[in-house]
Amino acid sequence: MKPRYFFPLGKAYGEAFCNRVEETKQLIGHVNNGKHTLLVAPRRYGKSSLCERAFELSNLPWTKLDFHLAVSEKEAERIIINGVTNLIGKSIGSVEKLAHFIKKYAKKLKPKLGVGVDKFYLELEIASDSNPSENIADAILLLEKLLCEKKKQAVLLLDEFQEIGELDKGRGLEGAIRHAAQETQNLSIIFCGSNPHLLKNMFEDERRPLYKLCRKLILGRISEKDYLIHINKAAKAMWGKELDDDVFERIISVSERHPYYLNYLCDELWSKNDGLPSVEDVDKAWSMVADEEQSDLLKDFFALSENQRKLLIHIANCGSENMHSNEVAKKMDMPVSSVPSALTALIEQDYVEKLKTGYRLIVPVYKTLLKI
Repeated sequence: MKPRYFFPLGKAYGEAFCNRVEETKQLIGHVNNGKHTLLVAPRRYGKSSLCERAFELSNLPWTKLDFHLAVSEKEAERIIINGVTNLIGKSIGSVEKLAHFIKKYAKKLKPKLGVGVDKFYLELEIASDSNPSENIADAILLLEKLLCEKKKQAVLLLDEFQEIGELDKGRGLEGAIRHAAQETQNLSIIFCGSNPHLLKNMFEDERRPLYKLCRKLILGRISEKDYLIHINKAAKAMWGKELDDDVFERIISVSERHPYYLNYLCDELWSKNDGLPSVEDVDKAWSMVADEEQSDLLKDFFALSENQRKLLIHIANCGSENMHSNEVAKKMDMPVSSVPSALTALIEQDYVEKLKTGYRLIVPVYKTLLKI
């Protein structure tokens, strides 16, 4: 492994995977016991990396369904049925022997064997008189019954699941998924996505079908202690020595331990320096990160309301103490009564997160871009 690959900007594998030991154990425990999990974290916190590591260690068959491009109930139906078909092949075995089991258990879905280059593959045809909600429930329950029949376990990873809530205003799809999921014991379902607020609404609102369906697993930022071990391991692999303390502290300070941006910064440092980097090298690399991110981040920034922009600028420059005071509102040149709604909107849109001691910008680069 090349030293810079300790800091991937995509999924983390092998030695690139930093800590998450407790979260991995917890997720493995859930899937091994057939429990469903809601995985909550802002974008680029490593949700997919965590899931794939846990599935690998659990040695269970799994498949990932991505609802990012699901624009209709029929499209969501197609994604789920194709995913179920794929997982049946992975977890159950020879598909040509499954037709009679599927006919026994499926209500609306009809098995069909296709012929590939060197093997048969399973297709599930949809009855003309059925609807997407019925078919989705039927597919998930079919998978569960086949797993029970063969005494197997498997995992479905439903990514960008908040899109289901956005297109499913009648809650039919959510209701169908709950109906099927609450009947499963051998199939574990992991729900995750890039909008924690929308996901939480789906699972924490008692008026929604998925209320209290899952165990919740919240990913925070990796600790400074764990990053010290990880980063210095990469430094010794690259330069034969650990980083100076002030250099490490500067990396932690500017990136604020955001997993994606810390990796982005370190990837640049490990790529551009022939020797151990200095604090000045860290600042130069962080400036490059900010320059590369500027166009996208400022585009998002200027799409916000005026009051939301004022709040972000204030937090970037002054921190988040006494956000609801008249004094701070006056500094921001906005009515104090407008602060709560603007702050709530920023939290819901994943610009700001609430901490025990105040608020923090989720994307640390905004501190650089919004400096006055």
